[in-house]
Amino acid sequence: MLSLVSILLFLLAAFIGYFFLSGFIWGAGYYPTSKKEIDVVARLLDLREGSKFYDLGSGYGRMIVTMSERYKASSVGIEIDPVKCWWTRQVIKGKKLTGLVTILRSNFLKVNLQNADGIFVFLTRETKIMEKLRMKIIHECKPGTKVVSFEHRFKEWTPTRIEGKLFLYVTPESDSVKTPVDT
Repeated sequence: MLSLVSILLFLLAAFIGYFFLSGFIWGAGYYPTSKKEIDVVARLLDLREGSKFYDLGSGYGRMIVTMSERYKASSVGIEIDPVKCWWTRQVIKGKKLTGLVTILRSNFLKVNLQNADGIFVFLTRETKIMEKLRMKIIHECKPGTKVVSFEHRFKEWTPTRIEGKLFLYVTPESDSVKTPVDT
């Protein structure tokens, strides 16, 4: 018969394993963005009170919670992993940010981004996903919407500014690049 200690150690190991490896189940690994990088993202996006901020692949919600706490932005996290969504909802409730921060369990390619003032992505080198996302952003977002991508560039889209591993993009004014999005 298994001892209580053995069962608890197994559950702890399973939780830690899920914490770090769940991203591979849902499509991307987990790597938390540092506090310094979050501040640079906020500066690049020029977030302020009333801004509508989206984090595509929001993980455990650190970015959206910080953007709402520090900059009073209305934040929306899009995350497909149910455990990360549950965790983020608990943090939002605990910090009393329910009216300011929203977490949606969804594929970010299926969420309408038309209200976004600023978008953050830390996704993958996989070019098909990045290209679909680029076209979705250009098609749905208003001209001048700012997008920061961490570590991975969008092909066929020139960054307006680069700070370390952060790439700032701005949606174009021209409708000529807006084509239907295949999601």
